[in-house]
Amino acid sequence: MWTTLLLAIVRSILIWIWLACKPVLGWFLIIIGLIGMPMPIVNGLIFLMLGIALVGPRNRIIRWSRVHLKLFLYRWAALPTPLIGTLGRIALEAARQISRQHRRLRWWWISRPRRRAAA
Repeated sequence: MWTTLLLAIVRSILIWIWLACKPVLGWFLIIIGLIGMPMPIVNGLIFLMLGIALVGPRNRIIRWSRVHLKLFLYRWAALPTPLIGTLGRIALEAARQISRQHRRLRWWWISRPRRRAAA
């Protein structure tokens, strides 16, 4: 009886510590990723994606940057300059494809328990 109570207390303390440290670790990885992007040795994209996953997509700063990146891509694609506008349209289409694939993967992941229950 005492061991289960002690394990429950330790587990709740560890969960509390993880919830407190997760954003700090996420922002640290985002900073490392941004610093490592132009460097040839450190692959900054991996750290950047891990940091965003830890901080979460519902963070106000991350949502703001995603919206403004999409607005930038729309403006870039609308430029009348042939080469720059074409590159902007290619980048916009790539962003749309990534968004579609992310939504499909998310729908697949959410419907996974239903498929398992049906099988």
